[in-house]
Amino acid sequence: MPNGRGLADVLLACFDLRLVAVPLHPRTTGRAVAAIAERVSAAALVDADGLHRTGLPDVHAAPDDLAFIMFTSGSTGPQKGVMLSRRAVLGNATRTAALHGLAPDRPHGTCLPLYHCNALVMSLLGTHLTGTPLTQQAAFDPAGYFAALDAAGARTASIVPALLSDLLEEGPDWPESLEYLITAAAPLTTDLARRFHRRYGPRLRQGYGLTEAVNFSFTMPRLDDAEFREQYLAHVPPVGAPLPDTELRLESGEVWIRTPDLMTGYWQDSRTTAATVTEDGWLRTGDLGELRDGLLVLRGRAGERINRGGEKHYPLDIEHGWRRAGLSGRFAAVPVDEPSLGQDIGLIATEQPVSAVRELYERAPLRPAAVQFGGFLATSTGKPQRKAMSRALTTRRLTSARYERLLRHAASTARDLLRSGARHHGLRALAAQAEGHPGAGPGAGPGVGTGEDAVLDALDFMRKHWHDEEGAELSRAKAHWHTTLLTGWPLAEHAELAAEVAACHGHETPPVPFGSEARLGGGTLLVLPHGPAADGPGWPLGPLLAFLNGSAEEEDGEPDRWTRLTRLRDRGFPTTGCSVLRAGRHDLGGVLWARQPDPGPIDEHTGATG
Repeated sequence: MPNGRGLADVLLACFDLRLVAVPLHPRTTGRAVAAIAERVSAAALVDADGLHRTGLPDVHAAPDDLAFIMFTSGSTGPQKGVMLSRRAVLGNATRTAALHGLAPDRPHGTCLPLYHCNALVMSLLGTHLTGTPLTQQAAFDPAGYFAALDAAGARTASIVPALLSDLLEEGPDWPESLEYLITAAAPLTTDLARRFHRRYGPRLRQGYGLTEAVNFSFTMPRLDDAEFREQYLAHVPPVGAPLPDTELRLESGEVWIRTPDLMTGYWQDSRTTAATVTEDGWLRTGDLGELRDGLLVLRGRAGERINRGGEKHYPLDIEHGWRRAGLSGRFAAVPVDEPSLGQDIGLIATEQPVSAVRELYERAPLRPAAVQFGGFLATSTGKPQRKAMSRALTTRRLTSARYERLLRHAASTARDLLRSGARHHGLRALAAQAEGHPGAGPGAGPGVGTGEDAVLDALDFMRKHWHDEEGAELSRAKAHWHTTLLTGWPLAEHAELAAEVAACHGHETPPVPFGSEARLGGGTLLVLPHGPAADGPGWPLGPLLAFLNGSAEEEDGEPDRWTRLTRLRDRGFPTTGCSVLRAGRHDLGGVLWARQPDPGPIDEHTGATG
């Protein structure tokens, strides 16, 4: 059923008649509804057109005292049916109502859907049990929501961060009687809390819980302005203190909860139930957290923790650091597979300009190894779907020692050529690199000049022939070395990374040669392996490629990745990004991509694409 008063009446009738209700999202497909109805042996279906009998027996084999089966979104795996007993639901609704003072003379409001546990238990059942007037908004409209709360004299009201952002964009006047908003279901960022505080002050209380524990297990106390600034603005916002009779335990950083409001288990899934709830009643939430001033602070999901070569990084901590570095708006830190480190860090940006992300990349202590503009995914309550977003990202890191050896040899070559009167901006940048390696010469380091690395031999060829006049023999030799470079280390790494990027987007292709543009999937995906910025630190291959391409004089060079990304976005690509190729602290360029939506299947009746 669509969200609204009709759904509220059906849910309350089921609860009062001791029927088991299974609320489903109104956009659930008919096939999915039928599958779930069969899975739970439903006796009837209720939709906007009324009640429909299924023909199954009225007497159900459900556990005694069962009130609801709440199916999870399935964003982290197959949908699980969470069984909530009347005892657990009544206990949590009663405790939450007491915390927020729900009473006949203290109206409450919600704009959240009743097929989610938050609105169902706290707002609908909490007001039902206490005789509190409930203002319900079926579809969120910021100004309309605040106007309805004002008209009803609401003292408390619910919201989630995704809708809070929309509210702040419009910024309607605060309802006269409203004491505060209750936010939950997804983490509240410092940036969003700061925007809220700037517009409305400290009138916000965050809460936390899981459907498996009837949604609310923690709630923030009311804070004055100074306390709000300290807890919500100066640090990652905490989610609060445990509700009465709820216990917290941090097991290797994972949040465990023991509460009388615990689920009965997962519907017909005893194995997953046993893996989630210990024999002595502790719920393993899968969330990572820590205590600060006696309040729980979440650090992300245990499965989302990024293991970067043994360094453990939490997405929420990374995002907080990026906000301190100046990045604003909605974005996400996600894990990216990387062969040598295991994982590296990716950034999914939304409306941020390329210049802001570039500044972050150049300034932040933790730089993203892959950046994507567009493609931000979140649940209906605003939780970032990090694993899903990370599937389109890949990156690669080269051996730092090997690259340092190449850099020393290239710097020595550049210094010799500058003494002989050669001109090229890349040579000057490379010569500066030699400052850190005094005495580095052609023979410096193992393997130099021995043929172990073709690129080192190519640099020696450049040193020897930079001033030679162009002729047929030199042109043939340059063509040979150019081909050798494109198929050898490190440019072969760019080509292979480009093929990996294409595979992440569903296209199998051979390695894409460095500096060439590949269009795949009928042009829906553009992939370009590229070098670092021309005006950046010395790149060993810049002058060498210029020489082999026939341009040993001063030149402007190719536009950098950020300029290219800006141009791609200006051309209307909804999803663009770059995978950075690095060797230790050195940026070697990487791979750019841009994606258009697939045209979709052709409608056999109209001939139109989806």
